[in-house]
Amino acid sequence: MLMSTGTASTTNLAHDTRVPDSSRRNVMTFFDQQGIQIPCQQWLNTYEPSYFRGKPTFGKRFHGGYQVSQYVEARVCALLGQTTVLSLQDLTLVMAWKLGEIDHRCSETAQKIVYRRSWDTTLRDRYRRDFSVSINYLAASMTTIQAQANQGNLQCLFDRFPRLKHSQLKFFDSVYLLTVLFFITYGKEPIYDRFAHKAALAIDQGVSPGQAVSNYKQVQTWAEYQLFKTLLTPISQACSQQSPMFISRPVDRALWVYGHFF
Repeated sequence: MLMSTGTASTTNLAHDTRVPDSSRRNVMTFFDQQGIQIPCQQWLNTYEPSYFRGKPTFGKRFHGGYQVSQYVEARVCALLGQTTVLSLQDLTLVMAWKLGEIDHRCSETAQKIVYRRSWDTTLRDRYRRDFSVSINYLAASMTTIQAQANQGNLQCLFDRFPRLKHSQLKFFDSVYLLTVLFFITYGKEPIYDRFAHKAALAIDQGVSPGQAVSNYKQVQTWAEYQLFKTLLTPISQACSQQSPMFISRPVDRALWVYGHFF
């Protein structure tokens, strides 16, 4: 699943074709949906609101089925500020949010979390993958995991997880592991998904909506995750977002929406 190569050296990064273009030319380009270049703040104001239900959509590229309940988002983001370790209930919510196992329309109406397919009792997703062993293992181990994270042993944690793939952490790939790291570091390590990654590459490469980005490959190793982070840093700076997290939630939400165009 995750065969870490360790953190790449400065010399290796300088010759890595996956290194973001902005590290060489320090140029980023933001576009609206018509392919017109716009400033970062306008880009943020264009795409971030569409993350939420009831806000403008972008046709087939980004329709209402992708949108998120503001109530659900608030509940999930509250976990980034809590002082206690993630509980079984918290991890159930986090993974449902990540896997698409929350009914956002019903949750917004009821002002409570409404899970799809009895997720909260079965921990099975729409592909019938059973996450019950994995989530219960994480909940039971969370005090130890959190202590290691607080000591800065993040790469060690990430590299350790693959050895548990076929036992305690079945069905957990790099995306889900980085989701857990996002929450246990209170956002100091950015969340990862393919849409944010493609969006960041598009901004770095000057690609307008509807075109393909180059060199996209899902992050699998800790070194590749560091390269992903180098794409995010200048975007966050350009959007002038002050946040204790690696990248603010508004910028991350805008990236997620924008990534559906590529």
